[in-house]
Amino acid sequence: MKRVIAVIAVVAVVAVVFLLWSSAALAQPAGAQAEVLFRQGRTLLSAGKVAEACSAFEESQKLEPAVTTLLNLAGCREKLGQFATAWGLFLEAARQTRSGNAANQQLHDVAEARAQKLEPRVSRLAINVPQRSQVDGLEITRDRERVEAGLWNRALPIDGGVYTITARAPGANPWSTQVTVAAESDIRTVEIPDLRNLPRDLDPPAAAATPPPAPPSKSPVVAAVRDTRASPQPSRTIPLVVGAGALALLGGGLVFELSAEAKYDAAKSEMTSQSRRDSLYSSANTKRYVAEALATTGLAAAGAAVWMYLRDGNRPSDTTAASLHVMPTATGLAVSGQF
Repeated sequence: MKRVIAVIAVVAVVAVVFLLWSSAALAQPAGAQAEVLFRQGRTLLSAGKVAEACSAFEESQKLEPAVTTLLNLAGCREKLGQFATAWGLFLEAARQTRSGNAANQQLHDVAEARAQKLEPRVSRLAINVPQRSQVDGLEITRDRERVEAGLWNRALPIDGGVYTITARAPGANPWSTQVTVAAESDIRTVEIPDLRNLPRDLDPPAAAATPPPAPPSKSPVVAAVRDTRASPQPSRTIPLVVGAGALALLGGGLVFELSAEAKYDAAKSEMTSQSRRDSLYSSANTKRYVAEALATTGLAAAGAAVWMYLRDGNRPSDTTAASLHVMPTATGLAVSGQF
């Protein structure tokens, strides 16, 4: 018994250590992944696949924020006609490069010029809430996004599209309307009414009629009882085998993870050949994916081993099921069954 517990403890410790190691290692090649996504975005944009390019730029920016990626993402959103989003991204790029070296100054000038040129094309939407409509607990949403009180009564930039404006307040019926905003140079206004003056549903829905009770059934009444005859204790072999397999999988994953780390280091050190650097990154990514697959499978196997061990340890002795049939007869009740 002590040996079984020790094996399961080792499996759990190795799983935790590998998970922490993998999490730390996964953060290191983010720059390489961001670079690959950035290149894919440029290629997709050249091919006219604007939506896919925007997605690649956005994921690259999440992995490793960079002003150049931000500018490409802003230009991509502009091509999609999302002028408000693009304008905001250009402004953010200009803010990030406001001070610095000559290279930053050049990027700042580009971002600022693009933002100024795009601003007149941006559409705006104002959600006006008159004083009489500002009841206690008023909540306004645009689609599923809450519009805070500080944004009321202001014409704010917004991408073109159809939006649902909803207003709610305690003790009042909700109110909603739809507004269509053109993609370019459009100004729309939605005014929120006083929800207290809206008609309310005063008549509650009619209660459903309660169906009459069903007549008593004449079918046999079956009750299940349990015998106390014990069966042999469950085997511990299967949890041990699964636990050993989990250790092997985690060990293999660790080996591939170390190999991938070495490849990443070699790729970072390669400064003479871009093709060799790309090849090293590709090899490292492949090993990383194999390591992740082995780690995931190993963790699942370790969890299964622990679960099977605890289940078998806590399971009471098997009993043999018996059934008891009680049937009405002309003279009373007849009892039959298997015991």
